[in-house]
Amino acid sequence: MWRSLFYICLIVSLLFQKTLFAQQIDAILLQQKTSVTIKKNDLSRTKSFEILINNREGEKYTEIAILFSSLSKVSNITAYIKDKNGKIVKKLKKSDISERSYFSNGTFFQDQFVKEFRLKHHIYPYTLYYEYEEMEDEFIFIENWIPILDMDVPTLNAELVVRAEKNIDISYKNKFVSSFKKDSTDNEYLYKWQVHYNGSLRDESFCPPLRNHVPLVQVVPRNFRFEINGSFESWKTYGIWQERLITDLFEIPDDEVKTIEQLTSNIEDQKIKIRKIYEYVQNETRYINISLETGGLKPYPARYVSLNHYGDCKALSIYFMSLLKTIDIESYYAKLSAGSPIEEIDHSFPSLQSNHIVVCVPIKGDTLWLDCTSDNPFEYIGTFIQNREAFVIKGEKSFFSKIPELTKNQVLCERHVVIEHEMKNECKAEFFITYRGVAFEALQNLFNSTNTNDKLELLRENLITKGFEPEEIKNHEVIKDSMKALIDYSAKSSSFYESYGNDIIIRLIPFDIGNIESPVDRTLPVQIDYPFYEKDTIEYAIPINYKIQTYTDNKCFKSKYGTYSISTKIEKNFVKVTKSLLINSGKYPLSEYRDFYSFLKQIVEFENKYYIITTKKTL
Repeated sequence: MWRSLFYICLIVSLLFQKTLFAQQIDAILLQQKTSVTIKKNDLSRTKSFEILINNREGEKYTEIAILFSSLSKVSNITAYIKDKNGKIVKKLKKSDISERSYFSNGTFFQDQFVKEFRLKHHIYPYTLYYEYEEMEDEFIFIENWIPILDMDVPTLNAELVVRAEKNIDISYKNKFVSSFKKDSTDNEYLYKWQVHYNGSLRDESFCPPLRNHVPLVQVVPRNFRFEINGSFESWKTYGIWQERLITDLFEIPDDEVKTIEQLTSNIEDQKIKIRKIYEYVQNETRYINISLETGGLKPYPARYVSLNHYGDCKALSIYFMSLLKTIDIESYYAKLSAGSPIEEIDHSFPSLQSNHIVVCVPIKGDTLWLDCTSDNPFEYIGTFIQNREAFVIKGEKSFFSKIPELTKNQVLCERHVVIEHEMKNECKAEFFITYRGVAFEALQNLFNSTNTNDKLELLRENLITKGFEPEEIKNHEVIKDSMKALIDYSAKSSSFYESYGNDIIIRLIPFDIGNIESPVDRTLPVQIDYPFYEKDTIEYAIPINYKIQTYTDNKCFKSKYGTYSISTKIEKNFVKVTKSLLINSGKYPLSEYRDFYSFLKQIVEFENKYYIITTKKTL
């Protein structure tokens, strides 16, 4: 009872402070309701939102987009505006709703669409209310409920109600739920969750998945039918369903079988054979997101890709596996949650917890993880899939396996800079930079998809070292087999040589660590998915007729979070500074953030205070 009273008091308090909120917050989600009804294999869902708009900035939440497809149909959209006194001043008309295809990157054709409208008022504050219905006749999840508009927008109250016939078993998991109860009638079970959210979190540097820290309810059917019957009773039953779904998709045309046999006929080494076929797939196909009918979960067959030369991650993986199969190489369909930050698999909740497919190929003494949508080199595990678990489909023997983490040398970025003093505070520099890891991946994609002029403009805008103005980009290339990209350019600056009477102070080109929140402002733990590793070699020309008077001592900072080192060497006409920064991958609780912050802060402060003082020679 005390718990219910607490939440009632909290909501009343927040509503009482609505005027204060209006001055501080752009918008508030006053109420969100989702009601789901399941009968046999039909699912209906009603969603409603009541949003307080406090100012012009909050009007971005009046732009409503509702996704739908042939599998999930949307109807009965209603909306209206209430003024601050609760009077309805505007209603949505059918003519206000537009419909378009939902095109995402890589999409060629699909059956996903968006219904859109915008409804706003000219006097603040006002409230937008809208509601719609969804219908599905095949489904693999019941609800994935995160009732927030944005990280900094409070949700005063939200409730999810699921009604299911008594012969329909469901599984669910929830986080940060205010209350939950389960009731029953003669024919159905009723599940009800209630949550609120104070809008206090922010998207911070090195932060974990935000969905792990906001209210969340996930509901799935214990047994389902999607193309064929399946079950989330266990990971074993899920693996059986997934294997059955793809079992008849591996046939390829006879002429392509002969092509693959010829391609690998004179090769003895199994890994080289796999590489040849992988590169064949990269060269002969392109990535297209296909979601016709059950395409969102069931891959298109290998024959389809063979004939059309395109497919999504599922179809390309099936195609690659089929080609391997022609020369008797075993491979497996592997499901994972790709991207960054890495989301961990919840082993206690068998369900669809993936957004990407790769191919797992076991070979003697090793396992290859190959992403058929990637242009990355063979065996290079990119940042998109590294360092996470994959669910490898092998029927009732399906299993989880960890994809290796990128090593520090695979992500190493090296910068060699030669700087010459020109006059007063002006200097000119030549940069020779080698990028690996995520920067290599981004540059490879850029170079493959952008014309030369746009490419150079993007490089000027995004890759020039802070404090410098670019003059000429002299070289830019990707060396795929070496997994690195090279950029050479000249630039000028007035920030690193400073004249003071008879002295010229030379300052350090720092590492760009970015903006790190102070411990007072930090709200989330730290998650670093792969190492950050940078090395600099900087050669500062000693100004003509000047000599070295003093310079900052060598330093080394070490902690569990990483290592920083710097050394200075005086040569005849220049000063050579060599430094490196390694930030280790890992997960660190909020209680350790002060120590993590201190490690980075001491590096920033040291680099800001580093100097070489030269003084004019006396005759």
